[in-house]
Amino acid sequence: MNVRPFLVLLVLSWPLLAGANQVDSKQSELAVLKQRLQTLERDFRKTQATRKGAVDELRQSERAISNAVRQLRRLDSERQRMQGELQTLEQQSAATDARIRQQQAHLAEAFKGAYQRGQGDALKLFLNGGNPNQTARDLRYLAHLSRAQHELIDALRADLAQLNALQQQTAHKSEELAKLQAAHEAEQKQLQADRRARQAVLGKLSAQIQQQQRQISNLKRDERNLTQLVERLNRLMAQQAARARATEQARSKPAAGQTRKPVAVNTETPVAFSSGQPFSRLKGALRLPVAGELMNRFGAPREGGGVNWKGLFIRAAQGTPVKAIAAGQVVFSEWLRGFGNLIIVDHGESYMSLYSNNESLYKQVGERVQPGDAIAMVGNSGGQPDAGLYFEMRYQSRPVNPLLWVK
Repeated sequence: MNVRPFLVLLVLSWPLLAGANQVDSKQSELAVLKQRLQTLERDFRKTQATRKGAVDELRQSERAISNAVRQLRRLDSERQRMQGELQTLEQQSAATDARIRQQQAHLAEAFKGAYQRGQGDALKLFLNGGNPNQTARDLRYLAHLSRAQHELIDALRADLAQLNALQQQTAHKSEELAKLQAAHEAEQKQLQADRRARQAVLGKLSAQIQQQQRQISNLKRDERNLTQLVERLNRLMAQQAARARATEQARSKPAAGQTRKPVAVNTETPVAFSSGQPFSRLKGALRLPVAGELMNRFGAPREGGGVNWKGLFIRAAQGTPVKAIAAGQVVFSEWLRGFGNLIIVDHGESYMSLYSNNESLYKQVGERVQPGDAIAMVGNSGGQPDAGLYFEMRYQSRPVNPLLWVK
């Protein structure tokens, strides 16, 4: 038994096995990290739901504050108006009191003058037997004085009644003003309580949300770093596998220096066109994505055995534009182990075209492309030893021969 090939295969496979174990370990860590992130995001959503209820409470609190402020403004306006009315009443009361004092003084002078002149009532003047003309003049003066006294007394009574009414109005207004002042103070206390409650809720929610956001941000950063590490390890493994395959293929070549020959050469690439027809009607009218050498036949066994070719590998210069074969929408655009930078375009009717091993991807998921649009750049990503494009066409996920669809 010849053990040399087995030993060579074991030596070539050992770094891959070690790398696979490391990838598995990091992927396990990544799975745990993603689980933690999902749990935290679920808790964050619960906090947001709680925050919605708190926002409703805040809305009620702010409405109460708005109503309280509006009530305070109304009370202030009413208090100012009542203070003006009270000031007017006090001025009227002071004027009435001054007028009453003046009337009392006039009445006192009148009584004092009559007493000093010795003037009595009309009967006394008539019985004195004095000069009739003087008596008549005295009687007229006495009547005039009596009328003036009566008018002064009536005015005094009216002013006293008005003063009493003014004093009652003043007391009533003062009582109303005191009630308004008490209501004003109560509204102020309620407003302060509402504001304190609002600030407490806001502070609690803000602190909780900020803490969760920091935790989510840190976990996402860790997940991103770990994902990048896993991707680097996968690329390293793919490169090691490619080198191992290349070494094995080189050992299996019948003669040194022999190179693979292309099975065909493509010179035409897609150009812009607008047919308005469904993709199924374009069979036989399309062009391959890049110009270059076709290194295999569809369905032929791959070198070294294993699965058959499900597409075409077109060897082309690195940096050559890769063009969309027809109109469609990008449904995948990122690195995938074994395919490198891969972009997939959905053309409708369950037809898709796949472009892999690219150096760079120009289009992102969701973007629309037209025939002849540059969607990527030729490279050798994914562990491919030669620069070129691996191209597949699929219908209902099953590979179809691309050469049956081109001119």
